[in-house]
Amino acid sequence: MTKTPFRTMPTPPLRVFIADDSPPVAEMLTELLTVPGCVEIVGIGETETATIDSIRAMKPDVVVLDLQLRTGSGVNVIRAVRAIADLASVRLVVTSNHVSPEMRAGCLQLGADDYFDKVKEIGALTARIQELAEGRGKP
Repeated sequence: MTKTPFRTMPTPPLRVFIADDSPPVAEMLTELLTVPGCVEIVGIGETETATIDSIRAMKPDVVVLDLQLRTGSGVNVIRAVRAIADLASVRLVVTSNHVSPEMRAGCLQLGADDYFDKVKEIGALTARIQELAEGRGKP
């Protein structure tokens, strides 16, 4: 009997939502993070309410979240997302210009998965998103 090789389905791209109050920064992040077939930007939010509503509706794999939003706060987004059971698997990757050890520790304690200085650690942020995308195809 001849065995038919098992065909695996391609891994879908990592679905990333960007929340930032600055359209130029959101555009830059979109350009830096998008990798066709690997990382897809599924939306952009500028306010706390729009971001929370979009995350609920889209259920992205990752949210790249600025702490300062046009209205509201990224800290409140962390709290809201972590309070919704069916969003438990959404990774929250904080980016900020406010990088004190206390702010970093506070966000991680609230449930953020990563925290990057959006000016000095942009390379580390892009590497982390790539790492998450590559890890999707592994058991």
